[in-house]
Amino acid sequence: MARHSVRRALLAALALAAVAAPRMLVADGPAPDGVAPGHSLHGEAFSVGPRRRLPPQPGCGAVHFPITTAVPEAQAFFDQGVGQLHGFAYWEAERSFRTVLALDRDCVMAHWGLALANIQNEARARQLIALATGPALDKATPREKAWIEAVRKLFAEHKNDDARRAAATEFLSALEKIALDHPDDLEARAFLVGFSWWFKSRSGVPIPSLLAVDALADAVLAVNPRHPVHHYVIHLWDHHRASRALRAAAACGPAAPGVAHMWHMPGHVYSELRRWNDAAWQQEAAARVDHAGTHRTHVYPDQIHNFAHNSEWLVRDLNHVGRVRDALAIAANMVAMPRVPRAKEGKPEADQRFDEPGSCWQYGRDRLVETILDWEAWGVAAALADTPYLEPGREFDDQWRREHLLALAGFGRGDTAAGTAALERLVALESGLRSERLAAADRAEAEAREKKKSPAEISKAMAEAMQPVAEKIERLRTPLAEVRLRAHLAAGRTDEAKALVAAVADIDKARLALIHHALGDPAKGLEIARELDAREADRLLPAALACWLEWEAGKKDEAVKSFATVRSRAGVADTDLALFRRLAPVAAAAGCSGDWRSAPTPPGDLGERPDLALLGPREWHAWQAGDWTATAADGTPVSGASLRGRPHVVLLTLGEACVHCNKQLEAFAAKAEAFTAAGLPLVVVSTDTPAEIAAVTTPRPFPVHSGADGAVFRALDAWDDFESRPLHATCFIAADGRMRWQHVGAEPFMLPEFLLEEVKRLESLPEPPPFPPAGP
Repeated sequence: MARHSVRRALLAALALAAVAAPRMLVADGPAPDGVAPGHSLHGEAFSVGPRRRLPPQPGCGAVHFPITTAVPEAQAFFDQGVGQLHGFAYWEAERSFRTVLALDRDCVMAHWGLALANIQNEARARQLIALATGPALDKATPREKAWIEAVRKLFAEHKNDDARRAAATEFLSALEKIALDHPDDLEARAFLVGFSWWFKSRSGVPIPSLLAVDALADAVLAVNPRHPVHHYVIHLWDHHRASRALRAAAACGPAAPGVAHMWHMPGHVYSELRRWNDAAWQQEAAARVDHAGTHRTHVYPDQIHNFAHNSEWLVRDLNHVGRVRDALAIAANMVAMPRVPRAKEGKPEADQRFDEPGSCWQYGRDRLVETILDWEAWGVAAALADTPYLEPGREFDDQWRREHLLALAGFGRGDTAAGTAALERLVALESGLRSERLAAADRAEAEAREKKKSPAEISKAMAEAMQPVAEKIERLRTPLAEVRLRAHLAAGRTDEAKALVAAVADIDKARLALIHHALGDPAKGLEIARELDAREADRLLPAALACWLEWEAGKKDEAVKSFATVRSRAGVADTDLALFRRLAPVAAAAGCSGDWRSAPTPPGDLGERPDLALLGPREWHAWQAGDWTATAADGTPVSGASLRGRPHVVLLTLGEACVHCNKQLEAFAAKAEAFTAAGLPLVVVSTDTPAEIAAVTTPRPFPVHSGADGAVFRALDAWDDFESRPLHATCFIAADGRMRWQHVGAEPFMLPEFLLEEVKRLESLPEPPPFPPAGP
């Protein structure tokens, strides 16, 4: 019954979404002087953020925040934006408030919403709230003016953290005053709950009484039981007394089923309570909603708030309960997602990174390696070794972790040659670092002597130059010792292996326990495994490992007794795990045969849980690119369909008058041969007319077609719907027509080398990953 009620809500919301048609308030025409092509007519604050307008988004929460507007659609989108704010869906909230402005340009409260949607970007929020002024503000109600003034003060420039905390405290007082002055304003109370937690966690503003804030949330829910304030209640309690948030955890997702973060948040509660399977369900629900959402919004996973964090947490919880195949699939799917370069503030464009901590690729890669190591899935490592899923990577830590994994996998599955080859690559990496350290010292010495530095200053310069490389060498010491120990064991050199035990004392405790067992000391291995199980209570792997080592240490009665705990934790685990195969004699002694897992008893406090398939696909895949037709310089129609069956790159440029577009074409022209060698046709569609393109004298090593009517730009999502203007775009469209990678914005994408590297990676990724058919 619960699943059908959520389904009906989603279907009803989808039906509502179908009735809204875009309404433009900015007509086509030339941009005013001083506005660069691709940039907003309304200032740089609007040159970033969402620039596509979409129909209403289903399932954003039952909220109503009355505003001054004569346009019912504007009120509906404003309510949607407020619901998205409550669910931390900031990008989509900004889209909603921009739609409000498109429908009613005099709606001053839209600027309030835009500012709060940028709460993590105070400078931009300050620019946006500054626009809440003029005649529109004069027409606002006293309540609206109070809201606007509160946000204006919150985002005023603050000299230091103390000033910021003071502003946050004043903002909370302003919300309380609004709630007291306007008793029917439910959102003032809801936001007071949310911002009380927000400013405690972000700015250190104390909450005198958690119970008082919780009671305020109850007052909201007494009026509207499905209000998304459930989200804030979870944050309020999840690190203090998570059991108090169980009611909110049950109601959070159904309160706003179209907002992924609302499904994610109950996972905090269940993880705190060590209910790993319940947490994994929540995180999978959130991921599925986000996967479906990207097909609606055409936003990539790395551009979504909290996406990567939710998915990597899902992998961890799947591992806790032994759902290893699912964990591997989710981690590999993250690795296969498009990598989005991220510019560092104050750094040149060439320094953009895609593999920084927190990205889908980095999280996916880390969790993939972690899962293989934890569960000794050596066949998976071998299957992925020569694929981009386990490519060496650009960063040192990714490189050594790959070789460490492949070495352990080789020795673990009895492939001594593969293990030795990976060990040799690790040794070569260390040798290269030692040479690099000497070279760094030599350079520093030469530079210091040229500057006539004293001997002490020269020594200091040399030491400082060597330090970063020395730290890398130090990070290699333990993994190298572990691999060498395993190599000795594989060759029967037990004494040499024992000599390295002290050097590996800090490795993962499960692997350390297995090493002691392999060295003929299962009792020591059991001691380590029991300590791990005590520390990691309710996880399957430590319990199963301790149970097996009890058996191996001759404590067979204890092993049979412990096996009951293993069975209870293994209810949803894969049945073909290496550790489970070792437990076969224990299972037999316990009188169990076949599938000995104990089916878990469903908890009775979970609330409404729809069929996960209704929320979205389990794994992410790119959407289909739109069909398009441009016009060649000679007037011949050129269709995107003619490129179907071949991967290709499309550059959407804003004409010869755009200086930045010309620089982009120069950058890509310099790499044209490399694109051709990779089998990647490169096509340019410009806003210029065919005649203007024909008049260009600069030779281009790729065809340039006309999209002067804007249709191609609209079809490929390179269009500002709010201002009815084209945007710069760089698109990689796969052979099957999927928009596998895209950059759209006020400025053109200027890194052809990165794009070529990324396209090659995406094209060579086997989908699905080639996991072995039997036990991992």
